[in-house]
Amino acid sequence: MDKLARSVSTRNIVRISVIAALYAVLTVALAPISYGPLQFRVAEFLKVFVLYNPWLSIGIGIGTFFANLSSPYVGPLELIWMPLTDILGGLLAWGIFRALGERYPVIPMLIYAFTTSAAVALMLFLLGLGGGFIAGLAIFISEAIILAGAVPIGRYISQQVDLD
Repeated sequence: MDKLARSVSTRNIVRISVIAALYAVLTVALAPISYGPLQFRVAEFLKVFVLYNPWLSIGIGIGTFFANLSSPYVGPLELIWMPLTDILGGLLAWGIFRALGERYPVIPMLIYAFTTSAAVALMLFLLGLGGGFIAGLAIFISEAIILAGAVPIGRYISQQVDLD
């Protein structure tokens, strides 16, 4: 319990808040490409930081919630399902990264891209917006490009800034 109490520190709360704010602002600022069946959320690059601190997945989830308030599809799926998916996907990516001995960071990032794209495709299907497999594949490709591309930047920043 002592280890958990130390990790839920003021420092981690500030980190979570910064990630959430950056995610929401970048997504809304680039709204034309951030929403819809085919989307390219530049803010997704922030997900790479969950590899180094699993608490940051909460920041991604909170940022997703606030960013999705501006979505043309805003509703329970956008405000509950997608933030929850981002948090759980981030924790899964962190766990895989740890299991791999912190080697091969692209693998957990591609899995994170898959969980996000599958969740979006399912949400679009449930909303009756169609797209299904094609939309999921397109989102996976954009996610994979962003997340795999963010790995070197994330590694560099994590070495410069104490993210633990």
